Amino acid sequence: MRVLFTPFPATTHVNTQVPLAWALRSAGHDVRMATQPDVLDDILDAGLTAVPIGDVLDVAAQMNPDPPNNANNADTKNAPGGEAEQQDDEEEWLDVLDIGETNPQKLTYDHLQGVLTTWTHVVHQNTNPRPVIAELVDFARSWKPDLVVWDTMYYAGGVAAMASGAAHARLLFGLDLMGWARQHYRELLAGRPPELRDDPLEEWLGPVLRSYGREFAEEAVLGQWTVDPLPASLRLPVDQPFTPVRYVPFNGQSPFPDWLREPPSRPRVCLTLGRSFREIVGGDRASVQALLEAVAGLDVEVVATLDAGQLGSLFRVPDNVRVVDFVPLDLLLPTCAAIVHHGGSGTVATALAHGVPQIMVPARMWCNIPKARKVEQLGAGLYRQAEKFTADELRAMLVRVLTEPSFARNAGRLREEMLAAPAPADLVPVLERLTAAHRTGPR
Repeated sequence: MRVLFTPFPATTHVNTQVPLAWALRSAGHDVRMATQPDVLDDILDAGLTAVPIGDVLDVAAQMNPDPPNNANNADTKNAPGGEAEQQDDEEEWLDVLDIGETNPQKLTYDHLQGVLTTWTHVVHQNTNPRPVIAELVDFARSWKPDLVVWDTMYYAGGVAAMASGAAHARLLFGLDLMGWARQHYRELLAGRPPELRDDPLEEWLGPVLRSYGREFAEEAVLGQWTVDPLPASLRLPVDQPFTPVRYVPFNGQSPFPDWLREPPSRPRVCLTLGRSFREIVGGDRASVQALLEAVAGLDVEVVATLDAGQLGSLFRVPDNVRVVDFVPLDLLLPTCAAIVHHGGSGTVATALAHGVPQIMVPARMWCNIPKARKVEQLGAGLYRQAEKFTADELRAMLVRVLTEPSFARNAGRLREEMLAAPAPADLVPVLERLTAAHRTGPR
């Protein structure tokens, strides 16, 4: 069968889709990956066929249309010159973008209406522009995929599938916050008078779909089913069809570093702030200097993945810290006793896959905070919000994780749970059956 993957145009989102794309390709299916040119090289480097559509999106510019001076690093936020005021503005902005509320009692109609409206009109419409949707629909109608696997942030994929008659599924990169929000929102809408059942996603996607001869349906938002790579213990109780798959880390191309061949002489700790914030919101939210101060003097070997921009803000690097620009976490984490990180979905899942306890300093970006909270509740790590932690507090958390055996034990249990899920190759026949049952287009 023909399978079209449509990742959101950011490297971390492409990497999430690569293992399943290769599983289908290795099983003999024709696989192509279509998205905007931002990540063309990432797709090609993964050995997959890339279909560029539309113009470069530049996600960071979309999310930060007027970035202030020095906004690319959290260490400058409180420096003289107005950055503290910018931080207050960002907090207000995040209040209306915070889709990470998971407490059902707080999911009122007013809250969900505001959040879904903001995400639809400020984020989704700008990151799924009509010309891109049109070009992707044209490609899908000409190539005629049997199955479209689309990123939960890239609704263009769902529209293209519905317009071409392909079966289609979302592939999650974290918690299913949209499924969770929609589940509660639709229940609340059902209790309102018909004339007051405004749905911002339907108001946006309805006219788009009608321009291709289709009517809005909930599958335009949630897919016909969902592929979920998180272990069941972390999933939100979303009442939607889903198929579990084992998370297989993919971090892009990299040689195996010589220094990784030697086992560490003392506990090794990975420190990373990932790529998500730099790619999507234009900078880190946690202070790199505070993170380094937290590990200074501890009897550990710290491997910190910091680029030139992050290093430029530092006053000093402690003696027990090895700085590298990039090393795949899939290679590094098997040698680590703990990881300190920003709470990104790929980083959390890779740590879970290797059974490594986690110290997380998440900011309010998509599911980073609720995901960190779940990992802490399951006893596999600890977290503090990025804007609120202190170096002393983080140091105490790291000492706990390294010295209390329960953290490693619980992290190992979650690793076993992940390994029990079907590998991408095992999911192929499941996807074949689901595709045959759901596709409506010509064969």
